[in-house]
Amino acid sequence: MSEQQEKKKRGQVKAWHIVFLAIAVASTIALAWWQWTRFQSGSGSFQNLGYALQWPLFGAFFVYAYRMGMKYEREAAEAAEDNPDALYEADAQRFDSQPTEIDQDFLPERPQIDIEEFNRLNTPRRGSQS
Repeated sequence: MSEQQEKKKRGQVKAWHIVFLAIAVASTIALAWWQWTRFQSGSGSFQNLGYALQWPLFGAFFVYAYRMGMKYEREAAEAAEDNPDALYEADAQRFDSQPTEIDQDFLPERPQIDIEEFNRLNTPRRGSQS
């Protein structure tokens, strides 16, 4: 496979992505319709109306999340093409300046007890009248 075809394949939208996304969005629309009909029925409440308005937002979030995921995937593929160590270098630049350990002076000292004191505090009381 040539390099041009490989580039195209990395950023390519797959059919099962679209099918899954369509099913997810159709499901949220169907659930919104169901909640709307429940709201209009005699036993419906404003909670059903809230759900009817909420479900399409979930569908829109699915589309947004998919688009952002594809965008991040393309950016990562492009960065890896130019410099295979680009992602490692970006993470190193971002996180190397941050502390990775907690100072011993920051946390309070743990209480220390000897084994006899521990056993005295944790004696089994099964069957005792204490």
